[in-house]
Amino acid sequence: MRVITARVPDEMFERITELEASENIDRAEATRKLLFIGIKEIKKEKAIKLLREYKITYRKAAEMMGVAIYELLDIMEKEGIEVGYSMRDLEKDLEEMK
Repeated sequence: MRVITARVPDEMFERITELEASENIDRAEATRKLLFIGIKEIKKEKAIKLLREYKITYRKAAEMMGVAIYELLDIMEKEGIEVGYSMRDLEKDLEEMK
């Protein structure tokens, strides 16, 4: 594990402190949790942008986001990206396969 040091604005520090208290975790764990969430969100935004520009495949987008294809379809639907195959379509197909 690596150590990083960063200066943060007072408001951000307060949010970290709030997370520590609400989750009953220490500052390092709260910071790691927030970094993980932030990195995941940045990857999602980048993948969505590239999907909208038709620069990556669904498989690559799912890989970038760290989700399964069926989760990607749901995300795309929520983001208003035409998939041609919706989460509802997948659920219906899975139900018919039973």
